Amino acid sequence: MIPEADAAPALRAPGPPAPGHADARGHGDGPSRDSPRGRTHGRSHGVSPLPLRTVAIDRYLETIFCIAAEDEPVRPSRIAQWLGVKAPTVSIGLRRLRAGGWIQTELDRSVTLTAAGSDAAETIVRRHRLAECWLTDLLGLDWASAHLEATRLSASLSDTVLARLDISLGEPRTCPHGHAIPGRTAPYGELVALADLRPGGAGAVRRISEIIEHESFELLRALAAAGVRTGVEVTVEPGGSGDGITLAVGGRPHAIALAPETARMIWVEVVGPSASSARDGRPWPQ
Repeated sequence: MIPEADAAPALRAPGPPAPGHADARGHGDGPSRDSPRGRTHGRSHGVSPLPLRTVAIDRYLETIFCIAAEDEPVRPSRIAQWLGVKAPTVSIGLRRLRAGGWIQTELDRSVTLTAAGSDAAETIVRRHRLAECWLTDLLGLDWASAHLEATRLSASLSDTVLARLDISLGEPRTCPHGHAIPGRTAPYGELVALADLRPGGAGAVRRISEIIEHESFELLRALAAAGVRTGVEVTVEPGGSGDGITLAVGGRPHAIALAPETARMIWVEVVGPSASSARDGRPWPQ
């Protein structure tokens, strides 16, 4: 449980997994669901087809997509942290992706997806996020468990099953954590980090960072247990400091404490008279 504000230290997001620590996604090199064995990609009119995608390639494409979506520089060291592998492993993987036409690298070592890589990544992420919606909305899993199970199950869903799931869910526009499903527009306006709200400012939770979703399942569960979910209105109470903020959640009787780094990874849509009256304009100390 997340502690009440006056009972325990503020909730913090842990650091990235140590190199060599595998996550639940696996490291297989078999063909992915979207790239069955024998299928090639690309036009045949004088252009070499893209090579067969494997599960490992899909993991890299999804990782690059998610890091970029958080407005972080996509560099090999960050990819290694995200995947929980060592730098030499990432170097080999990126070399294969670059040779296959999925990515390009810049002089500063940053990585970007090519058009083909972006299309593939969007397909992978869409499949994962729809699976999360199914697991939470229809099967009743909490959003942390849904993320793990979607990682295991999404690649095995056929296009036909995925299309039926999408229809049965009402064609959702976001995943349970508030991220837009590729190809659709999220149903909210401008977002600000919860950490940027001044005392008294209120906002409706719209999105939880992929960093929390990926690197701290326990924090996801704790946020949900405290009532911090997408759609819930939260208010920053007076008395916070650089060590944390005090947050009133919905109509709950007790406030909770959040560490600044956690508050930076929760995005809200400001409610009240205006965004300018609710925002502090001064970020929390780094």
